Amino acid sequence: MAVEQFVVGLTSVFWSAIALAVIGVILLVPALFSRLWSGPKLGPIYAWTSENLRKKMFIITGIMFIGVGVMVLVSFGYATITVDSGYVNVHPPLTFGAGNINITSDEIASAYVGQIGAENLTLSKQQGQSTGNDRLGVFTLGDGQTAYVISNNPTALIIQLTNGQYVILGTPDIDALASSFSQNVHPLKP
Repeated sequence: MAVEQFVVGLTSVFWSAIALAVIGVILLVPALFSRLWSGPKLGPIYAWTSENLRKKMFIITGIMFIGVGVMVLVSFGYATITVDSGYVNVHPPLTFGAGNINITSDEIASAYVGQIGAENLTLSKQQGQSTGNDRLGVFTLGDGQTAYVISNNPTALIIQLTNGQYVILGTPDIDALASSFSQNVHPLKP
């Protein structure tokens, strides 16, 4: 079987990053292309006169907002799930405390597709984020077990490990992830 990759994009982080970048552009564009900020006697941009100071502050602030927006998107924005023969690898965003998660078929006690929030799958956050359907981090399940969760879908692949911990993975195309996982890594319980 071929290697399959799935992307979990965290919508709330994406829109936050876009908002920061838009604010940066709103500050930057008028400062770069308008004479309204400094009046008719602009002078060279490198001169630190009071006429240029306001324009320079808008340019610097705009660049900072755009930079922070890009950093937020790269650091928090998405995770990749790779399914291959005998293992699944989760490459989370940079801010995920557990780092990469590599699970071989030998480490899996059971796996099934379930609804987050149903039965013992109620989540209580230990560290990470939970906004709407976006969940990223370490959570405690309703039965007290620890779960590493990367999901943007309320329906998720629930993997119980032999050590009692859980890994919960949710993507927009959960059916394809479940099918690939079942064929390549471990059969799913009904």
